[in-house]
Amino acid sequence: MAYFRLSPANSKTARLKPLFVTSLLSCFYTPTRLGGKLLFASRLPQPKRFRLISFRPSPSDKGPAYLIRRLCGLPGDVLEIRKGILYVNNTDADRDLDLIHIYKVDRKDSSIIVHDRKKAYSIPPYNDIIYIPLHEKYVRENQLPCERYLLPPGLRSDSIYKVYKRNWNEDNFGPVKIPRGGWFVLGDDRGNSIDSRHLGFIDKSAYIGTIL
Repeated sequence: MAYFRLSPANSKTARLKPLFVTSLLSCFYTPTRLGGKLLFASRLPQPKRFRLISFRPSPSDKGPAYLIRRLCGLPGDVLEIRKGILYVNNTDADRDLDLIHIYKVDRKDSSIIVHDRKKAYSIPPYNDIIYIPLHEKYVRENQLPCERYLLPPGLRSDSIYKVYKRNWNEDNFGPVKIPRGGWFVLGDDRGNSIDSRHLGFIDKSAYIGTIL
C-alpha cells in the first residue's frame, strides 16, 4: 500500500490549507512519480475524474498516513473492469493512461527487458516463466516478447469479496454504480495497488487534495 506522510504540524491542518507539500514514500500507485520526491497537493482545484488525489483511508492505524490514487469514478458513474480494462460509463478509460501491468515473460527473454529484478517473480513449478510489472507503453512501443497476465473471470479475490460480496477479482470487477458522496479510486500500478477494489468507495470527506 502506498503512503505519504505530512509533517506532524501540517497533518493537523492539511484539510484547511489550500496548498501543501508532502514527501512521497512509495510509488505503487503511479508509474510517473518516484519514491522520496516532494509532491505538491492543493485543495483549490475541484477534484476531477482521472486526476491523482490524496485522501486519508478509514480506518487508519498508521497515524497521519494518506494514500494517493487516481480518481476514476464520480457519483452516478457506472464503473466496470473487463479483462483488465477499466470502463467508465461503458467507455474505455485506460486508453490515455500509462499504466503498469503484470506481464508473463519467458525467462530466456527477460534479459532484453529493462525491469526491476526485485519485483519479478515466478510461480513454482513453472520457473521458466517470470512475472514482471512493466509500463504498458514501454511494452507496446518496443514490441516486447511478453503477454499480459490476467486473472480469469469467476476467480474470486477474497479482499474484494469482503467488501462487495461478489465473485470478482482485480481484472474482472463490477459493474458498480458510484453512490452519492462516494468516489472510486484506482492505482496506476494495477497489479499491486490497494484501492477502491479492496477499500470500497471513498467518502468525499476523506479528500485531502489534488496532486499538482
